[in-house]
Amino acid sequence: MSERHYKVSARRWFTLDAVELEYDGTKATFNGSRNIYAPAEYSYRCKSVTSFRWPLLIPRSSKDPANQWRVSFDDFQIQGFNLIGSEFSYASDCAGFFSPGIWMGLLTSLLMVLVLTYGLHMIMQLLTMDRFDDPKGPGISVPQTE
Repeated sequence: MSERHYKVSARRWFTLDAVELEYDGTKATFNGSRNIYAPAEYSYRCKSVTSFRWPLLIPRSSKDPANQWRVSFDDFQIQGFNLIGSEFSYASDCAGFFSPGIWMGLLTSLLMVLVLTYGLHMIMQLLTMDRFDDPKGPGISVPQTE
């Protein structure tokens, strides 16, 4: 893990640079992707961190034994800095704030508001017919009986 200070956010962030696993005498090294990061005061949490489907862990080289391994961590959570006690601090989650369903709902609502606004604008532009009305003459009467 490494820690860097970014002036734009005015805080320190940590990134997972590598994961080294050893099993039965074989050592595999995975590079952490750029997507495993969090503020240094927080922990990082993700539902699934794998090396095969939407990989966040990538084998270090083509000759590394990690190419033969399929690693999957469920409910993955790490914290490398500012540990207090044995509990994780507030977690920075890997999931985005807006899911695809929320984006679709927001865009559909925006489209409907635009259609409604356009319709109201068109209705407000309607003018009443005054072609046959003469304000100085008698009003038009339409008999109800024939």
